[in-house]
Amino acid sequence: MKKSTTHLKTRGQRSKKTGATYGGVSTMMEAPAANGLTELVKPSGAINQAAAHPNFTYHGGPVVVCPLVYASFWGSGWLTNPDQLVRAGHLTQFLRDLVRSKYMNILSQYGSGFGAGSGAFIRSSFVTNTPTQFTDASIHTLIQQCINAGVLPEPTKPSNTTLIIFLDENMGVNDPNGIVMCEPTHDTAFGYHNFFNTSAAHPCYYAMIPALNNACLTESCGNDASCSLHLAETQEQRQTQVISHEFAEMITDPELNAWYDADGSENGDICNGNAGTITVGSNTWTVQRMYSKYDDIQSNGALTCVTEPPNPLPRLTPGPASRPAMEARARSMPPFDRLLPLPTVHYDAKAHQVKLDEKALQEYASQLFYPLQVEHVMADLPGFLREAADVLSKA
Repeated sequence: MKKSTTHLKTRGQRSKKTGATYGGVSTMMEAPAANGLTELVKPSGAINQAAAHPNFTYHGGPVVVCPLVYASFWGSGWLTNPDQLVRAGHLTQFLRDLVRSKYMNILSQYGSGFGAGSGAFIRSSFVTNTPTQFTDASIHTLIQQCINAGVLPEPTKPSNTTLIIFLDENMGVNDPNGIVMCEPTHDTAFGYHNFFNTSAAHPCYYAMIPALNNACLTESCGNDASCSLHLAETQEQRQTQVISHEFAEMITDPELNAWYDADGSENGDICNGNAGTITVGSNTWTVQRMYSKYDDIQSNGALTCVTEPPNPLPRLTPGPASRPAMEARARSMPPFDRLLPLPTVHYDAKAHQVKLDEKALQEYASQLFYPLQVEHVMADLPGFLREAADVLSKA
């Protein structure tokens, strides 16, 4: 099995091979940032050598067909700092808008979704009493703890669950295999995505988004001009830009064996640092322009990085096998505006306590049955829901 050893460096530089696997956001413009990429099948089919990236090909792994997005905010700062709490709300709205947006039209070519409206944002969670410094292994441990507590869902196999984890201002990652984010020294990345198999042997796909405040950028980039994020951007803009990068890679290359280039670049790496915007309703968000192999081929290399194609881009061949049943269900999904997102859940990782906010639950019920009141619909709705949950747990 072929391995790529590209690892959080500028283009052309290589790191020592390690057993770690992850796809990251390099601090440098248009730089590959993945480690441990694997090849399940040899790339095949005609290659347009006039394209800017003719060797960006499919290597046999799974992709996420219908992303079901969960946000998890780790650290007490999200709840105790009013500015961070407001930003958490904005980041949640960004994720809701992202799956609705024309940005999804780029990713359909890789077999991920069918364009704007593919997938749904499901729920946010706040996890407190966590460590302030993580390794990738300790991240797996806390995610598994959250799954065991019911704070996060057990992924299915194949999986469509995509988890975006946000670290508060006082937290960082310092992994011995080379991922260092928002630490006092030697930062190497602005974010990364990875996967592991849960205790139930299901693949869990997740992305880590650090605080990306000014101190984090200053430590990571000695020269702002060559940095993939910039001090002139707001903290929120930096985070939404990195989210779009990692989300696009996580659903098109979730197990680091699907879509990537010969030098180890995933689709987000090729356009790393090239900011653009998307608009959904009245909201405009900063994103990273995303590599489109379809446009690269059609333009003979003149157009590579795009943001909002008007229509879903056609699936590339060769590519991942179609999953007709899943795609048919995804295409016919009705709007879930009344059902989603589910009420936010709070989890104390030290005390192992799960709590649903009573006010949020009441607001959810009011939204669900508007313009009627809950009591107009069913006298004992809580009892009915408990019975329904019991039936579903046995399904």
